[in-house]
Amino acid sequence: QFAQTISHELRTPINLVVGFTELMTESPEYYGSQLPPAYLRDLNIVHRNACHLQGLVSDVLDLARIEAAQMSMVPEETDPVALVQDAVSTVRGLVEARGLALHTEIEADLPHLWVDPTRIRQVLFNLLNNAARFTDEGSITVSVCQRGEDVVFAVADTGVGITSENIARVFEEFEQVDRGTRRRHGGAGLGLAISKRFVEMHGGRIWAESQVGQGSTFYFSLSVGQADLAPGPAGVGVGR
Repeated sequence: QFAQTISHELRTPINLVVGFTELMTESPEYYGSQLPPAYLRDLNIVHRNACHLQGLVSDVLDLARIEAAQMSMVPEETDPVALVQDAVSTVRGLVEARGLALHTEIEADLPHLWVDPTRIRQVLFNLLNNAARFTDEGSITVSVCQRGEDVVFAVADTGVGITSENIARVFEEFEQVDRGTRRRHGGAGLGLAISKRFVEMHGGRIWAESQVGQGSTFYFSLSVGQADLAPGPAGVGVGR
């Protein structure tokens, strides 16, 4: 409850900072004249960091809701191809701004899934954002295919990689495996933890494979067909 209360109290001022800095940088004519280059540069820095803080607060709030069993799912029949395309469209600008190539590999005739599309789309976005932050050169590839009764999503990068002994820890809350690298690339260790919770709420599984210096691949699998949704603790929907 403390985390939720603080997160809500933080959201209002952060949203104001994000909104006004976006208006000042993208529509300076609203103020009657163009901003001097030095002002514009500093406003862009403020806006970028406010957006980062906004995302962090949202992650803390999501995690608090999951822990308190207050986050429900709204499942519907969903095309996995549309989920991938939506997530890729969202992050394409971020990936290409870092000089990275972004590829998709989508198997034909994939079956539909019975999932909450908002939550699964967020999982894909978290994995893609994570891959972009830890890849300095090369590419990121998003793939989706059917394996038996499951549809398997994968996000592969050519980034720094993770040691084998640290693979299991990357899905823990606030975990920063390589703290020096994490500080250089940012992040609070919440995106993967939340992704794991969302996948498991659907009855799925998430895991990673990696080699240091050669990149990482994060996978998650979801069952095909309409899930037999049962209410979890305090009304949390859980896919079976």
